[in-house]
Amino acid sequence: MGSFSRLMQHRRGLAEGILVPVVSVVLALVTVAIILLMVGANPLTAYASMLDASFGDPYAVSNTAIKTMPRLLAAIGIAIAIRANLWNIGAEGQIYIGGTAAAGAVLVLPVLPAPMVPLVAIVAGGIAGAVWGAIPGFLRAYRGISEVITSLMLVYVGIQITQYLLEGPWAVPLSTFPATAPFEPYAKLPVLIPGTILNAGIFVAIAAVAVTWFLVDRTRFGLELRALGGNETASAYLGIRVKGMIVLTMALSGAFAGIAGAVEVVGIRGRLIEGFSPGFGFEAIAIALLGRLHPIGMVAAALLFGALDAGGAGLQTSARGVSSAIVMVAAGLSVGYVLIGMGAMDRRAKRRKARLALSRVDRQDTAATPEGKVAR
Repeated sequence: MGSFSRLMQHRRGLAEGILVPVVSVVLALVTVAIILLMVGANPLTAYASMLDASFGDPYAVSNTAIKTMPRLLAAIGIAIAIRANLWNIGAEGQIYIGGTAAAGAVLVLPVLPAPMVPLVAIVAGGIAGAVWGAIPGFLRAYRGISEVITSLMLVYVGIQITQYLLEGPWAVPLSTFPATAPFEPYAKLPVLIPGTILNAGIFVAIAAVAVTWFLVDRTRFGLELRALGGNETASAYLGIRVKGMIVLTMALSGAFAGIAGAVEVVGIRGRLIEGFSPGFGFEAIAIALLGRLHPIGMVAAALLFGALDAGGAGLQTSARGVSSAIVMVAAGLSVGYVLIGMGAMDRRAKRRKARLALSRVDRQDTAATPEGKVAR
């Protein structure tokens, strides 16, 4: 009976984990449709145009995939931190540092065999992001300073470092826009399908999803990660090196964000430019929550954000007078509805546990009475 109950609870949790994000996205789209109606636009026409701009042809699909990759990579890192009850708010800064390190690897290192250059750049970006993420982790573990504050402050430090390099040592003479010189073709990730912009960065994103799933669900590290997220004090009693684990988790979280920046620079932009990340790191927080911290869920959530970004141009074309910013309204509403749904599910779970506890107490009281003893 106990195993049957656990099976039903697992299925119920799985159903809720899928149902909440799906319903949230539907509610967000319905809300945006109402807004479009209020401004005199046809929601069906607008959504059809967005869908066509996101998935209407191979180029549109590749554009959606390209816009999905950096968001997904950064979200994976944030989800790892959240599982340990750590909040890495600084993924945006880690993306900038990772992208800057990748550009530095291309510009500074000697010429390597063609496939090696972008790979070395991505590794450099991951290492730089890990260092940038480890700083708030160290301050949290050994000085008790909130990682929320320090990681957020480091965002602006990372952006300013990139800005300094673009306007100083790496500036292109007579250029009107802060950017490095375009990379040589051998230094960029190759395009996989002619006529599209889909590059080999997609393999990096797929590998990141697989590695994260294995690391979190199939290794001792993942077990310790979940234990740390549950209770730091209890984790210490179990022999987990809590301080080292905090630093390692934040470093790993930063590494994924750094890789996202590197893929953006050597795979999509082909050079380091000012503002190459228009908020991917902040959107990644929403994606991690919308995907319920699960790799597959985050793939779906990142794809949604990528499709909304790619479809924004189509929306402006079909619904004149409507800004493409409405797609970010849809994304924000999706996350808001998810949080509401998660809160409702948590409250429902607590009530269910309370009822089960009361029923156990009642059974114990009944068994302790003379009538209960006779009945047995």
